[in-house]
Parts: sequence; structure tokens; C-alpha cells
Amino acid sequence: MADVEANRAAQRELYGEPLGEILTRCREVLGLTQARLAAVLGISAPMLSQVMSAQRIKIGHPVAVRRLQAMVDVLDEVAAGQVRVDDALARVEQAGDSSEALTGTTRRGSTRETAAAVQAMFRSVASATDHLAAADLVAASHPQIAAILRVYGAGSLDEAAEHLSGQTR
Repeated sequence: MADVEANRAAQRELYGEPLGEILTRCREVLGLTQARLAAVLGISAPMLSQVMSAQRIKIGHPVAVRRLQAMVDVLDEVAAGQVRVDDALARVEQAGDSSEALTGTTRRGSTRETAAAVQAMFRSVASATDHLAAADLVAASHPQIAAILRVYGAGSLDEAAEHLSGQTR
């Protein structure tokens, strides 16, 4: 039992809180089973169980760590109804597809990846409600800016990718 408590303390140092608490919150907010959570992260169900119960201290796979970070980043938006679960899961999966976190370099991604990154930037500074309110304020004089606020600040990932696709042709 002392090992488990030491592992939880180590997880708290690494992740800010024990992984069991983080992963349970992710599972509950996103409505995932433990098996589905493991699949989304890209780790085995036994590995997930071991880190949740603090039998292991950390997730060793860098892609899984990036996906977990993306999942945690989007939880508040999902809980507030600002982002649909399927859009959140798409962002999580895309986070694991990126090589940026490992190499420190950027690469040219798909339109969908780029749209997700732009949406993440917009949503990191204001809520969907705030973006929609700002869009309403500028719509009459600046309709294209209003459209950008609506699509990237409050729209679905599909809408953002479609918008970006139209802008890059």
C-alpha cells in the first residue's frame, strides 16, 4: 500500500494530480467506458488500469500522453456543452497524430488538423458563447470576421475544416 501512495504522490508531481482522478474525470465527462478510454489514448486496457490504480507511475507512450493532455484540455468545453463529444474525441486523436510535441518542429498537417489547431487557439481565449456574442457585435460591419468567430470559436470541427478548405483553394 505504501508503494501505491508513493506512486500517487509521484503522479501528483508529474501530472498535477493522481492519474486515476484525471482519467476518471475524462471517462465520465466524455461518457467513455474504461476500454474505450484506453483505445482513444492508444494504450492497452491493462496499462490504463495500472496507471489509474497507481500500480504504475506514468504513461510511457508519448502519443498517449499527448492525447491525454488534449483530452484534459477539452473537458471543460464538453462539460459546458460548447463542444460535442465526437468533436472532442477527434481533437484528441489528432493530438496523437502530430509530431510537434516530440520534435519541437511543426509539419504541414491536413486541413482537418489545421482547423482543429485554429479552433483550439480560439477556444483557449474565450468560450463559444463569447465568440458568438462578439460575432453578433461585428456582423453588420465585418461579416467575414463574424463568420470566423462563429466557425472557429463555436462551430464543429467539420464546419471549421470546410471553412478552411474554402479559404485555402
